[in-house]
Amino acid sequence: MSDWISEMEGLALGSRMRRFSDYLSVEIKAVYKAKGIDFNPRHFPVVSLICAHSSELLSIRELAEETGLTHSSISQTVTKLESIGLCTRETDPRDERAIIVRPSQQALDFVENELTPIWQAIKYVTNDSLPDQSIGFWQTLEEAEEIMHGEPLSRKILKHLANSK
Repeated sequence: MSDWISEMEGLALGSRMRRFSDYLSVEIKAVYKAKGIDFNPRHFPVVSLICAHSSELLSIRELAEETGLTHSSISQTVTKLESIGLCTRETDPRDERAIIVRPSQQALDFVENELTPIWQAIKYVTNDSLPDQSIGFWQTLEEAEEIMHGEPLSRKILKHLANSK
C-alpha cells in the first residue's frame, strides 16, 4: 500500500508534519525513559530557554515570541513546570500585568547534569541522520516558516480560488 499522506504533498502538509513530529516525540520519550529520566519533550522549549537565560527577565509573552508557540501553550507548560518544581513565576517589575518565569535551582541542575548530554546527543544524531543532499535543510525549513508567516495561507488559498473561476 502507498503512503497516502506523502502522495498528497501540500494538501496534507500539516498531517505529514504532525506525523513526523509525533514520531520524533515518541523516539525522544523512549530515550528519556531508557535513561531513567522523567521529562516530557514538549517542555523542552521552555525549560531550555529559561535555563539558558536564567539571569534575564523572561515573561510568558517573551517566551511565546521567542519560541513561536502560543501564549496559551507557554502558560500551560509553565503551570506544569511550576507544579513539578522546575520554575517559579513572579510579577514582572517592568509591567505588573506580566508574569516572569524563572528556572528553579532544581531545573538548572537537572538541565546541566542530566538533560544537556541527552540534548547534545539528540542534536548530533538528528543532524547526522539527515540525507547528504539536505545540506540546506534547516535553511529551507526556516525559509518555509517565514513564507508561511507572511501573508496568511488562508488568504493565499482564497485568492487562488477566486482567480481560478
